[in-house]
Amino acid sequence: MSGVSEILESFHALLSASSTIWVELAAALCFTLGFLLLRIKSSKHPAKGAKKINATTRVHKVQSNNFSKQRTRMEDAANSGNATKLVQEWRAVQASSPTPKDLLKPVVQAFLDTETKALVPEIMAHLQCHKSIMANQWAATTILDAVARSGNMKVLEDFWGRITKELGIPHGWLLYEAAIAGYAAAGYPEKVEEFNLAMQKDNFRLSARGYSLIIKGFLKNGFVDEVLQYMVEMTQRSHAIPSFSVAQLLRVASETKRVQEVHKKLKERAIPMLPEAIAVLLEDCSRVPDGKFAHAIEQDARAANTELTASSYESLLKVYAASGDGHALQILKEIQNANLPISDSLCVSLLTRCAESKFIRLAEEIVCHVRKTSKMSIPIYSSLMKVYAYSKMYHKACDLYDDILADGIEPDGMMYGCLMKFSVECGRTQLSQKLSEKVSVPDIQNYMSLIRAAGRDRDVDRAFAVLQQLRESNVAPDSIALNCVVDVCVKAGNIQRAEKLVAEMEDLKLEDIITYNTLLKGYCQKHDSKAAKNLFSKMEESGKEPNEVSYNCLLNCLSSNGNYQDCWEIVDHMRKRNVQPDHYTVSILLKGTKNMRGAHDVQKCFDFLDQSGVDPCCDDILLNTVLEIYIRHKEFGRLSRLVAKFEKSNLQPSMATYGSIIKAFANLNEVDKCWFYWDQIQEEHGLEPNDIVWGCMLDALVTNRQVDDAMQLFQRQRRKPNAVICSILVKGLANTQQPRRALQLWREMKQNGMKMNVVAYNVMIDSQARLGNMDEVMEIVQEMAADNCQPDSITHSTICKGYAVKGELAKAIEVLENMQQSKVPHDAIVYNTILDGCAKHKRVELVEPILETMEANAIAPTNFTLGILLKIYGRQRDLDKAFEAFEALPRKGRFQPNAQVWSSLMNACITTQSTDKALKVFKDMQGAGVMPETRACTSLVQSLVRLEKLHEAIDVVDLVYGLRTKPSHKQRTSIDEECLESLLTILAQKGFLEELGAPLLQRLRAAKVSVSGRLMASALRTEVPTAPKSSSTKKYDDKKDTGHPWGAKDKTIGFGK
Repeated sequence: MSGVSEILESFHALLSASSTIWVELAAALCFTLGFLLLRIKSSKHPAKGAKKINATTRVHKVQSNNFSKQRTRMEDAANSGNATKLVQEWRAVQASSPTPKDLLKPVVQAFLDTETKALVPEIMAHLQCHKSIMANQWAATTILDAVARSGNMKVLEDFWGRITKELGIPHGWLLYEAAIAGYAAAGYPEKVEEFNLAMQKDNFRLSARGYSLIIKGFLKNGFVDEVLQYMVEMTQRSHAIPSFSVAQLLRVASETKRVQEVHKKLKERAIPMLPEAIAVLLEDCSRVPDGKFAHAIEQDARAANTELTASSYESLLKVYAASGDGHALQILKEIQNANLPISDSLCVSLLTRCAESKFIRLAEEIVCHVRKTSKMSIPIYSSLMKVYAYSKMYHKACDLYDDILADGIEPDGMMYGCLMKFSVECGRTQLSQKLSEKVSVPDIQNYMSLIRAAGRDRDVDRAFAVLQQLRESNVAPDSIALNCVVDVCVKAGNIQRAEKLVAEMEDLKLEDIITYNTLLKGYCQKHDSKAAKNLFSKMEESGKEPNEVSYNCLLNCLSSNGNYQDCWEIVDHMRKRNVQPDHYTVSILLKGTKNMRGAHDVQKCFDFLDQSGVDPCCDDILLNTVLEIYIRHKEFGRLSRLVAKFEKSNLQPSMATYGSIIKAFANLNEVDKCWFYWDQIQEEHGLEPNDIVWGCMLDALVTNRQVDDAMQLFQRQRRKPNAVICSILVKGLANTQQPRRALQLWREMKQNGMKMNVVAYNVMIDSQARLGNMDEVMEIVQEMAADNCQPDSITHSTICKGYAVKGELAKAIEVLENMQQSKVPHDAIVYNTILDGCAKHKRVELVEPILETMEANAIAPTNFTLGILLKIYGRQRDLDKAFEAFEALPRKGRFQPNAQVWSSLMNACITTQSTDKALKVFKDMQGAGVMPETRACTSLVQSLVRLEKLHEAIDVVDLVYGLRTKPSHKQRTSIDEECLESLLTILAQKGFLEELGAPLLQRLRAAKVSVSGRLMASALRTEVPTAPKSSSTKKYDDKKDTGHPWGAKDKTIGFGK
């Protein structure tokens, strides 16, 4: 029974599947049965009318012979493409015979090509004439399909309406699909949707073929969204999507820059990516290039076990080479293992991309592959030279010349010109001269390379000699060549010859803006701002309007001379002349901040950078400058935003930029990022970090107290140590209280031939002096003398610090006196060091003599000097001297007291329990625009709370956080949470929680000050002490449940949200 039921179920399934064509099958079955019945009936009466039948048969035979000949002529016309003749032959027989199936479509096509208007009426008449044979689905479908493919929608609509009305042919699923395919190919998505809905109303559904035709038509017209729609429908109907369609869809999306969007939608709908589609995606990635998207595509393909084609591998290589991604090396290895061919043109393309990304390691691997599998050529050598040149490794580019000759290749003129240029850049003058001799007929570019070589050697006479050779070769020097000679004069500092040559150029009318800019650069190098301004005026008067280069030269001169006011006037002049600042302009102004003393000018430079529209990531030199300035001025917010922007940019960093980036992340305490870029230099780009970058990486580790990692990196590198590296590592060991290890490291480096300098010795002395290890200090000083390194003021100051730390202040003063007698230049640092020792070891009697010595030697006191004195006087409880010093020293030293000094004065007042004076100091600080340190503010509030001066304590909190007025300073000061807890507790205990405590908390929260749950709970859990209440107090208490946020439970919850 189960077998029978299974058969029945299969039969029902078959009926369900064939429901769309059941009507047509039934009609065909009835036609066949009727025909058989007629044949049976006629066979029963063979004698009746026999003579008439025989006569008819003879006529049919004659007609058949005639049609056979006509058919042959129609086939010949169709095969030869003669549409006109085909129509004529068809007309000759169409009335007597129905058109054969194989000729119906060519006839319709012939009408469409020659007589479109006659198609519908004549074909319809023909179908009417032979209605019993031709008025059926196959004929209508054949005709409609031909019309649809022609794109003539007017004819299609005419025929569509008449086949049912005049011939009674129902609209079957084949007819629907033919019409829908026509509308899709013609680009009418709304008509496709209309006919699709009509088809569904007639209980028909699109077949897989129908969907494929729609998709193909829409792809032809570039309808991305419509194609996606019908692909989704196909998957929902369990139809397989045509293999060609996904790849073609992605090609169309690539043209409209929608590849990633379309890929995302295909992935969301689980539409599989075949190898051809993967190839299209990766090809699009290689055009951008987009390494991140390429990685995602590659990972998806490998996860799905989709085979990567040769085209996909090429695209991956291109995109990873362009983005400097080390994964390219793995892809290259896979290609080699699969024995896939790598053409010379692909190699040249990859090398060109490696040049732009400075991906030297991949470039050298590609060249190595070429050497193994084929021969080197001029294009490949030229591309490799370009790789080295882009990375400014001109010496390696020049070294290729010997390899070229060894391979038996003769460089062409262009390669000789490039080699000459590279030899000039790396200072190989002899090679440039040798190369110039190889060129039979040097062109002007070769002569210019020789002139530039003379400029590199600062040889003005040789530059003029080359210029003379150029003239003798019957080549008239143009302005470009003459400008090169002017540049040589400027580089050599020979302004007189430069001015003379410029005058000659003016006589020949060959001067241009570059001529004047070069001369302007010469004046700026001489710091002759007067001559520079005169030339600037001359340029404007002669019609040679200064450009951004001109302004940058003048800005550089003024900035170097410290004329910052003039710099801003030049910037204003640029704006008036609509000369846009470029990255050089920004770089020059930012470099000037190194010598700017006023915070106003520094902030003005930062504002100029923000308003200039110049992207610091557009140029690695500018990026280095901006990073350095942000680090120097501790603008860590700006620094963080800039490095984040760099990581999203396409800038390929140079070696110097890598050093700056590592230094930036070190200052942001992101050591993982430092390691990332350190590894990127070696593993991805195949470069060897130079000593500067090595030093930056070691300093990054040391700065973040990862000294052991720094020592391991130092030992792994196996480089010859230098004084800078020694200083960095010793500083790290000193900061982590490892003086013995520092001493051992120094001794090992000395044995390995490291040459010390004064800076390194000072760091070594400091590593021991800060802990008072004076025996070791003396050992280092003796080695310093043996190395003929003369101690400087820092050396003496550090030795003084060692004695001061140890408490041997007499010896420290003795070192100071020796400095004075030997007239060693020194500043306030050494005095401050000794004063700090006096403070720590309570040698107050030495303070006044030291101050007198400072004044006698005209040493200006500093904020640090004043801070130490305030600390000493505070401990002595001598506020008069403290205030006296606070008034006098800033005038003598011409400095403004900083936050640390103000805080020291306030602490002195608090220490002597002079809270009112401390509060006055605090308010004076507010007036001076200075905010004390957190510790001082906390101490002041605690002192006020102890004295139960609660209103004053709340005022201090308000001022610190800027709760009542907008703060004039950046919020960097706060008050310890325990101090705020004690304030709220005492307010509650005194019955002021509602009046003062709750509003204070509200203000803190409104100002977005972090208020912990513990702080809020401290107020909530404190109960007001019970006491006899007056009538007025009771009246007040009766109201408090509805009047303040702490009164009722629901309001307490609301306040806490």
